[in-house]
Amino acid sequence: MRRTIEVPNVTWVDIQNPTREDIAFLKEKFNFHPLVMEELIPPIWRTKVEVFPGYLFIVLHYPSYDKNTRETRPKELDIVVTRDAVVTSHYYSISPLKYFFDKCNIYPEARQNYMSQGAGILLFHILNEFWENAILKLSRINKKLDQIEEMIFRGKQAEMLREISFTKADITDFLRIVIPQGEIFDSLKKEGTKFFNTELEPYFTHLIGHWSQVKNDLISYKETIQALEDTNNSLLAYKTNEIVKVLTLFSVIVLPTMLIANIFGQNLEHPFLDSPYNFWIVLGIMLLGTTAVIAFFRKKGWM
Repeated sequence: MRRTIEVPNVTWVDIQNPTREDIAFLKEKFNFHPLVMEELIPPIWRTKVEVFPGYLFIVLHYPSYDKNTRETRPKELDIVVTRDAVVTSHYYSISPLKYFFDKCNIYPEARQNYMSQGAGILLFHILNEFWENAILKLSRINKKLDQIEEMIFRGKQAEMLREISFTKADITDFLRIVIPQGEIFDSLKKEGTKFFNTELEPYFTHLIGHWSQVKNDLISYKETIQALEDTNNSLLAYKTNEIVKVLTLFSVIVLPTMLIANIFGQNLEHPFLDSPYNFWIVLGIMLLGTTAVIAFFRKKGWM
């Protein structure tokens, strides 16, 4: 699907699921290099910035969270920007890009604000929307970390093992998408400033700041979830040890009674065989042995 917005100073062409027909259209309208056209189909799964005569070719990855699988996966966004046009190409719907395109397409004031100053400023706004949306996604992870911490200290350690594993994987996947793009935005600042003009340098620096914020927050979240996992494992181990301790104490406490019962249960002669009180005598010996064991444990501070 190909959509276009045109204003006097710039044209924005957005293509979702590019086809050979779309590639032919771009080649005819903009005369892009065949290497660039080949890399629009299929996805190349690596980020980069390349400089060609008259345009820049940028490949980025957008971190997309799937609620069903609870995973963060990259969605590729290819951008070709000339001095008077921006072409965005992607295989999946990218929510911030769709929102921003629809905003510019529907509202004349938005078109005027974001597109009237040229392709360089439009590129900045597209990428700025990209990273601001990524920052919003961090609030979901932060909220999940708060929930995990609360549940851990409410005694739900076993239930949190699965939640911690999903959250760790989510943060790790997010980091794997974000970190490699730091070099891309450094290159974009250098090459973009040369390609357009020095007035755009603060805009590209602003994008690097967004990237750095997302990266630093994710690193902090990674350390937090590791600390929560360690705490959860410690509390779970403590609970397990307490259960084992109780079972061990119970086994040792009843050991004397089992021993005495086995001795007097043998078909052998013993001192109380003919006594009418043999049951009560044996029971008394059992209680005495059990009391002695409990007293010993209390003295040692084991219970």
